[in-house]
Amino acid sequence: MKKTYVYDSQLGKCVEKKPPVKSTLYAIHTMTEFVSPIDKSTIRTPTDLRTHNKKHGVTDMRDYSPDFLAKAQKERMAGFNELGKKDRLGDLNRAYEKQRELER
Repeated sequence: MKKTYVYDSQLGKCVEKKPPVKSTLYAIHTMTEFVSPIDKSTIRTPTDLRTHNKKHGVTDMRDYSPDFLAKAQKERMAGFNELGKKDRLGDLNRAYEKQRELER
């Protein structure tokens, strides 16, 4: 069998290239049984969850990345803060007008 060599920068010399090690690890999704808050059915397997979500047109929070959730929260808060600012300005204007009327 033909040997192949590669340069190892840590050792500072050429070493024999070894074949890649095949991973035998598989992701096993374990799911805890729960009761749906929508229709009170019991969800036991990922298949049950997929069917339930499709039937009711909903998604699972685990489907979204933390970056997506942080961005969505920031957008919600930006709208809330803008509305809050308008409310505060309105309150201040009303208080100012009320004070002006009392001084007359």
